Amino acid sequence: MFAACPDIPIVVLPANNLVRAAARPAERVETALTAAIEQLTHLHAALLDPQGASPAATAAMDAAVEGVGRLAAEARVAPMDAAALTPIVPNHEYFGVRTAPIDDARLVSEVTTIVARALTDLRVARLDLNDQAAVVLSMVRILRGLLAADGSPAAPSPTGEDAAEVGAPYSVGSDELTRWVITHHFYFVLNLAAADAVSRAITALKALDRDTALAAVEEAIVLVRGFTAAMLHSGDMSAACYGAVVRPTMAAPACPVALTGRTQPEHKAFRKAMRNLIKVSAEPFAKLAAADPELAAARDALLEADLQDIEKHVIITAKLVGDDRSIVQGEDSESAIAVLRTMRHARAESYRDLMRFGDTVTLIGG
Repeated sequence: MFAACPDIPIVVLPANNLVRAAARPAERVETALTAAIEQLTHLHAALLDPQGASPAATAAMDAAVEGVGRLAAEARVAPMDAAALTPIVPNHEYFGVRTAPIDDARLVSEVTTIVARALTDLRVARLDLNDQAAVVLSMVRILRGLLAADGSPAAPSPTGEDAAEVGAPYSVGSDELTRWVITHHFYFVLNLAAADAVSRAITALKALDRDTALAAVEEAIVLVRGFTAAMLHSGDMSAACYGAVVRPTMAAPACPVALTGRTQPEHKAFRKAMRNLIKVSAEPFAKLAAADPELAAARDALLEADLQDIEKHVIITAKLVGDDRSIVQGEDSESAIAVLRTMRHARAESYRDLMRFGDTVTLIGG
């Protein structure tokens, strides 16, 4: 075992990569879900108040933390025997993640606990207000996906002795290594949700179902902006703290395998979906805008959000790692920043004709 925070219970994500429910939650859970969504929506508005930050935003944050915490407690089911589950990649071992076929009740339990932990830490994080708002709006989107209002009712939530056996969700601290882990849990959920939204957009585009495609792309925009902000949230620490506390946990001797985000299955699923999207929706921006301005603008916003994601990855890497190489790079390789910039330029080049203001960068030898 080389989990970064072994005291945090294992998070179990769905083996089918779908973080939305098919069945309606139990009535008490549904009520708590609806209330939490309303509180998060109010918080999002308070964070972006045109009159500026005020004590109202702090009060809204406190209310949302309490409401989402209550939701996680209401949705809690008995933990799985995670010892029987094998991590599919070293990253999962490190972050305390497993995958398994799970029913909707367990999905709601896992996801609401992940959201509650991330929001609780966000309350004390030093994150830009706009990024806080992006995180909160993505939480609204994730929780709405658990309502499944058109599905059949699920089994009732535990009460009495059953609830006592289940116990309350595990509360985590606010130190930087804990923040690194629990915000990555939420980042993984957002990547899965974004991959799902983009995949649904692709299916709808192939079926010439324009309205469904547009709704799915707009959903994906919120989720991508959310996981970008969650990435920034995870890096809310000094470079000195990252170098002394966090980075050593991802390399020998603490970790027998040097970790890299490139092998993270949740983000790989999103990247695959985006590659497929630009194959299916390959019309240049001007051509698509002439036929469907709203869909062209939505696709443009999604590609822009995806570019900004890797651009902000460059920035946070520069702050935490500086000119150093990544953990998996050899001594003769470029810096981590240089590698990320090359990845950014390649992505921009592939999106150029599809965007309203496509980047004219061209990689040498590309």
